[in-house]
Amino acid sequence: MSPVAAQRTPPPFALLPALPTGSLDAKTAAALQEVLDDLVANGAPDAIASVITADGQWSGAAGVDGPKGRAADPADTFALISGSKTVLATLILRLAQDGRMDLDAPLATYLGDLPVDANGATVRQALGMRSGIGVTPSELVAEAGADCGRVWTREELLPSIPAPHASPGVSVEYSNPTYKLLALAAEHVTGTSLEVAYHDEVFAPAGIKGMAQQGPARATRKPWALPIAGHEGKLGLADFGKGGMLPCASIETFSIQNAVVGDAPSVARFGWSLFSGGLLDRDTLTAMTTVTAGDSPDDPDYYGLGIGRVPDFFYSSLAYGMGGSEDGYSSFVAILPERPAVVVLFSNDHTTDNMVGTRDLVRALGE
Repeated sequence: MSPVAAQRTPPPFALLPALPTGSLDAKTAAALQEVLDDLVANGAPDAIASVITADGQWSGAAGVDGPKGRAADPADTFALISGSKTVLATLILRLAQDGRMDLDAPLATYLGDLPVDANGATVRQALGMRSGIGVTPSELVAEAGADCGRVWTREELLPSIPAPHASPGVSVEYSNPTYKLLALAAEHVTGTSLEVAYHDEVFAPAGIKGMAQQGPARATRKPWALPIAGHEGKLGLADFGKGGMLPCASIETFSIQNAVVGDAPSVARFGWSLFSGGLLDRDTLTAMTTVTAGDSPDDPDYYGLGIGRVPDFFYSSLAYGMGGSEDGYSSFVAILPERPAVVVLFSNDHTTDNMVGTRDLVRALGE
């Protein structure tokens, strides 16, 4: 392994055009809806999607995502889980773009007097999962899921940051604790909560009203997309929504880096704003989409700054993705700047392969 992870700059691509205001044509809408219906027919409890292309927008749903057989709806609020990291990276990059953070300064510069070891990693290395900090201790993951109504304080989160185990910048290692440190840094720099920082710095500038960071200050907006029996994973059905959060208060206040929720149309609009220059300028977006490959030249996992590049996602189309899964939730967002298109797919089952479903939605758009 090279002592420094090899980075690959993105191929040139045009920014997405202005957000279209019209709707996709009826034939395309029917083809997209058929994909959702097929996902449910093949075992998914529900499928919720939103698609934006240069020709217009479309949202649809199929299946059940609530008590008493409530039909899924595109307006339902969904937990993005690890997809939240792209939102956090966008916040950090906007702060850097505005001169309030330096991507090549040590992350510790922005953590105040918190008693944690950031391993000398820079902000850029942390965003790119190259901090040398590993995964959350398993016993704390179990504790976070044991009492779903618990609200973790910021101080209680610090033991979940493990000691570094490698030099920064050497290799890519997916690390929730690293993004937890980035979330704490964002709060330190902005002088406010992550909930307020996201609203003021990301969602409001993009005109997005249907996304939010969950926290104890207010309950998550309803209606909620919820799993049904047989699709809930390790949590009990009664645990979902405890403390007014999805999946529940303990998991979301423990994993502040993974606590964004949104409805599918709003998430699609976020993806479009991100790649159209509405949130990041061209240079900053290039930094975000500069990826680091894994140990093998053939490794399909290319991680940028809070977003992944997905080689051969749909034929030869350049694609970037954000997604995540947790008990009762699975999501994937594909951004294809060359087509151009943004495709969002949600399902309330963590085993649903939303990347495959997203490919099917892209195929339904036609050539």
